[in-house]
Amino acid sequence: MYHSEEAHPAVSPQIVVNMIQDAYGFYTEHKIDERYSAVALDLVRRYVSQVGVPRESDSLFGAALYVVSRHPWSHPNPLTKTEFATRLRLKESSLEWYTDSIVDSLGFIVLRDRTQMPFYIDPEGTIASVIDSVVRGSVGEEVVLSVVRGGVVAPSALAERIVDRLCNVVKIIPPAFEQELYTIVQRKIEAESDRLLGQLRRR
Repeated sequence: MYHSEEAHPAVSPQIVVNMIQDAYGFYTEHKIDERYSAVALDLVRRYVSQVGVPRESDSLFGAALYVVSRHPWSHPNPLTKTEFATRLRLKESSLEWYTDSIVDSLGFIVLRDRTQMPFYIDPEGTIASVIDSVVRGSVGEEVVLSVVRGGVVAPSALAERIVDRLCNVVKIIPPAFEQELYTIVQRKIEAESDRLLGQLRRR
């Protein structure tokens, strides 16, 4: 495939620095607000360090900015990928390819609202950290209570409580994503339950 990258597990620091500087020039040329460009630059750093030098650097820079601009807190954000590509004078197909590559390579979570517009959660960001912390704490409480009382709360009921807490109490994610978040939380509950129960079953 034309866009395919070769994995570079040990990209030299100078190459990463050069890419960051090139990306900064791209964002400056397009008059991007520094609040967005700084986060996008860090995304470029992470991507290049892990995946290597892109064949189409401007498309990577645009995709990093697109992902950053579609944070769940930006909802509702009606700007389409077509409009975004046009503003940055990029091919939409290239923007889409690098967006998918960033998401896959760096493990971003994709949420979609009712109009199917995508929003992205950084696995190293605040939202992901809060979700993981709430799930770990909640599952831990349920597991120890099941030990002393017997019986286990259904994962679906626990997921509903956690999603309600995240969207309506902590308000870390807009309520528009409740259904999408429910699926993600359920998977995390199952993984954490298996981990804790596995620990308790060891002799």
